[in-house]
Amino acid sequence: MAVFLFNPALISAQHRRDPRLLIEGGFGVNLSYFDVGGGTPGPSFQGGASFDLHPNLRLGASVSFHRTRGRDRGTLNEDRNYAYSSNLKEVGIRASYCYKPPYRSQHPVLRRFEPRAYAGLGILQIQDIKNSPLTGRTLKDRPPDIAPVFSLGAGLAFRLNKDLSLAMEGGTNLTTSDYLEGFGSGQFSTSKDLFHSLIVKLSYRVESFE
Repeated sequence: MAVFLFNPALISAQHRRDPRLLIEGGFGVNLSYFDVGGGTPGPSFQGGASFDLHPNLRLGASVSFHRTRGRDRGTLNEDRNYAYSSNLKEVGIRASYCYKPPYRSQHPVLRRFEPRAYAGLGILQIQDIKNSPLTGRTLKDRPPDIAPVFSLGAGLAFRLNKDLSLAMEGGTNLTTSDYLEGFGSGQFSTSKDLFHSLIVKLSYRVESFE
C-alpha cells in the first residue's frame, strides 16, 4: 500500500488537478464473520470529509455506523441456538491513492473513472445485543466497549461533473477484538472478529484552491 501511496513515478505520471475539499456520504451493506453462527448482511452508513493532498493522494476522516448480525440456526452450531446483533459506531482516518488517467490517453468517458485503494485506522464503539440459548430472549449484553479497527479496501469512482462523483468502495475491517458480537474469549471465541463492507457514496467538492 505504501508503494502506491508514495511512489513518485506513479504520482508524476498522473494529470495534476487543483487541491480540493470533499464532503462524502453514502450507504451500503456489511457482512460479519464473528464467533456465533453465520453472518447475514446488515446496513452500513458513512459520512465524512477528505482533502486532496496531491492529485493522487487523499487524506480523509469519516464516521460510520454498521448494524451487524448473525445466528447459529442453519450452521454446525444450530443446537447452541445463539444469535447476535451489534451496533458498531466507527470513527476513523484513512489515506487513499487515486489513479487519475492522463487526459490525452483515453476516451473522454473512460477518463471519468477513477480507481482507488485505501488504508485506514479507527476506533469502534460496540453495543452488543444477543439472544440467550434456546429461549430466544433478547438481552442487552453490557455497556458499550471500544476496539481499534484497521481497514483495507479498493473502489471505483465516476465523475458526474466537475463537483460531483459517485463511488463504490469495498473493504475488509480487521480488529484486535473477539467480542464484537458479545461473546469473548472465555466463551465461544476462536479468532479475532472481522467484517466486510460495501459502500456506495456521493462526493461533492465544496472548495477549490484555484
